[in-house]
Amino acid sequence: MKTRVLRTVLGLAAVLGSLSVASPAQADDGPVSVRVYTQGSSGSGGIAKTSVNFLSQTDIHYSNLTVRDVCPGDNLPVRVYVKVVFRDGTSENDLAGSDTNGCGSDGTNLGDFRTDSPFAQVAKAGLRVCVYNSAGNQRCAESLRSNPYL
Repeated sequence: MKTRVLRTVLGLAAVLGSLSVASPAQADDGPVSVRVYTQGSSGSGGIAKTSVNFLSQTDIHYSNLTVRDVCPGDNLPVRVYVKVVFRDGTSENDLAGSDTNGCGSDGTNLGDFRTDSPFAQVAKAGLRVCVYNSAGNQRCAESLRSNPYL
């Protein structure tokens, strides 16, 4: 009886140990959502969403990236950028696209993006969404996830 219990406990420990080894690489993968509000508005602005998957210290995959203009009729464009913050503290924002659906409830699905920076390690990755006014000024917000490979 004691031998059977000991085998069961050791077997369970081995299974749980192998699961915990795989977990850190997935720890910070997942959904990113960010919302920006138009200055002085009662809710208009923009929303961007994606799922971030860190593939290595330098390679990130963004899937199902969407951006949506939240109205009522402010007539301001909403743009989304994929953002990376490098280990040295510098950052890069690359325009992914803008909402071409006006005030549609679904927004615009921009698809998948992949960034690879072979010369710099990526510490964080996520989204930056901005609303622009007619003078070209912007109001932005961002949300980032930490790279578990660093």
